[in-house]
Amino acid sequence: MVEGSRFTLGLDLDGCITEAPEFFSAWTHSWPGKVIVITYRRDRAKAIADLNERNIRYDEVVLVDRMDAKAEVIAEHGVTLYVDDQPEMLKNVPAGVNVMLFRNEGNFDFADQRWMLSQETGKLVC
Repeated sequence: MVEGSRFTLGLDLDGCITEAPEFFSAWTHSWPGKVIVITYRRDRAKAIADLNERNIRYDEVVLVDRMDAKAEVIAEHGVTLYVDDQPEMLKNVPAGVNVMLFRNEGNFDFADQRWMLSQETGKLVC
């Protein structure tokens, strides 16, 4: 890790890391700054065990208990890039934070080739 790096990567565990552990392992080990895993789980020991089992480098693991709490953690920890698979988790992230929506079967209909969004998270444009 580069000391004093201003790049902080925030990652969701379930639906992201669990879907592509080799990718996230390589990415976290090559990331030049801090890595914070922000997960909607209750069992911290299980979350850490799952990360270690998948060889994920992390500086901190933060458990949240409500949807908008991830955005608060992102702001508090100065996350510069955040990855999640649920658009609901991304909608309150501060504007200065880059976000990536990780595609999986829970948010993308591969048969239809369309994202699955709710009225809360999507807006149809023509």
